[in-house]
Amino acid sequence: MPNIASQIRLMRMALGYWLSHKSLTAWLLSLFVILCTIILVGLNLYLNKWQAEFYNYLQRYHFDGFLSTLLQFLLISCLYVIISGYQAYFRLVLHLRWRQWLTEQYIDRWLHQHIYYYLNILGTPIDNPAQRISEDVHLFVTHTLDLILGLLRHSITLVAFSAVLWQLSGQLKVSWFTYELVIPGYLVWAAFLYAASGTWLTVKAGRPLIRQSAIQQATEAQFRAGLDRVKDHDECIALYGGESKERSSLMDQFQKVARNCLDIAKSTRTITLFSAAYSQVSIVFTFLVAAPRYFNQEIQLGQLFEISGAYWYVHSAFSYIIDSYNRIALWKALVHRLQFFHTTMNQIGPLTLAPGRLINEKTQSLSIANLTVLSLQDQPLIQDLTLTINPKERLLISGSTGSGKTTLFRTLAGIWPNFHGRIVKPGGRSMMFLPQSPYFPVDTLRNVLLYPHLSQSVSEERLSNVLHHCKLPRLASQLDDIVDWGKVLSVGEQQCLSISRAILHQPEWLFLDEATSSMDKTTEYQLYHYLRQSLPNTALISIGHRETLDEHHQRGLQINPSGSWHLFEISKPLRMGKRPS
Repeated sequence: MPNIASQIRLMRMALGYWLSHKSLTAWLLSLFVILCTIILVGLNLYLNKWQAEFYNYLQRYHFDGFLSTLLQFLLISCLYVIISGYQAYFRLVLHLRWRQWLTEQYIDRWLHQHIYYYLNILGTPIDNPAQRISEDVHLFVTHTLDLILGLLRHSITLVAFSAVLWQLSGQLKVSWFTYELVIPGYLVWAAFLYAASGTWLTVKAGRPLIRQSAIQQATEAQFRAGLDRVKDHDECIALYGGESKERSSLMDQFQKVARNCLDIAKSTRTITLFSAAYSQVSIVFTFLVAAPRYFNQEIQLGQLFEISGAYWYVHSAFSYIIDSYNRIALWKALVHRLQFFHTTMNQIGPLTLAPGRLINEKTQSLSIANLTVLSLQDQPLIQDLTLTINPKERLLISGSTGSGKTTLFRTLAGIWPNFHGRIVKPGGRSMMFLPQSPYFPVDTLRNVLLYPHLSQSVSEERLSNVLHHCKLPRLASQLDDIVDWGKVLSVGEQQCLSISRAILHQPEWLFLDEATSSMDKTTEYQLYHYLRQSLPNTALISIGHRETLDEHHQRGLQINPSGSWHLFEISKPLRMGKRPS
């Protein structure tokens, strides 16, 4: 459960919107909402006073007064409707702007320094970052505004109607033997005591609901993540015939959701029963405490109803916690999830700082000195690697499965957090890394090819020519089609498209991690030939198993399962033979 300190940290960060560069908009919208709220409370105050005159005219059978008060009611109601509409509008705009700003803060933090990547590979307990950024931020802003503005409205209402109720209460005289106790404003005190006792009982009865709401958020997120996994791996599950296993797993997750829902239903039942009884009894309680003055003929029927109305507003203000308890419980659960997400992202930053050094210098070559690459469990994968790669050079990295080739690829890319040694990268030189499984956003094929540098301008003829040479001529007519290309293309075609992207970007250093492993040998040969032809000034560093890749490279780096390595020249006779062991 979130403690007070974590709630304060989150609120300080969230309320930073009112201190940001968008603070003028934030304060203006807030001012409009507050102003509308004050006006609405004033109109309620006037309508409560109107109620006394209306019933007094009815009691006296005064027809002209009856019509006059009805006309006043219509005019005030029109104004009330207009102000209510604008309050709702300003409130929704404030909600949107605040949510937009807060979402931007979380997205920036999530994407900063590959935090989104490290959250996955380091095994953090953040179950569903996407839900926390989208749904939890939305609900947090919604409930925070509801609670704050509700508290503001009820506070203003309490002050305004307490003054009315105090004035209408008069004095209550209580005699006991020879003593006489005079209680001024006794109706205000009665409302306070009644609401205070109800609030205490509600908080006591509803305490489990806070914990249950937090659990519900977590179990719902886990269930949604399970559904997303099925969606993301639909083809594999279909090929394996794993529907039965997935169904069993999803239903097990849903049973956790259902069991906690039942617990919430029981707690909600208890609170609702009490709240409903509390509200109904308050109606009787109002007339009981006001009856002495009415039957003593100190007030008329109109004043009795005015007291009833004023008492209801004061009672509602005092009962705010009771009426909002479910929202408070959910709000606390949301605070816990968002604060935990924010704290975890802050804590993970230092964990991504590798003991080794990866620096950019104004140099021509890529230098690696005494590099030891370790797994996340600190097991050495590659030990004391020292290597210099020169511009335009072509290096092939090979080794058995699990020897650490891909981890070396990630280390050179600057996203692996566990290595020792020194890597000096040529600063100011464009580098591109092609993984074995490419990523394609759901966008036009044109933007997919230019990703992530969408601002560059490339002619349609150039795009079509590259697609043709990369064995994808049928896609040349689909440049403006928006498709989930990762779904409609085979793995081999995706790798061809990834090579097309590299050729269009013209990097000075190109790293490929088995980026042609799903192609047939003929296509692989033709694409490497096209790469060398299209990028003659590019250093090419490939990771691959096939010996057919030898003829496209000048040197080879063999990584052994023990962590040792061997650097060798790829001579012409070796192109048809075996690599040295």
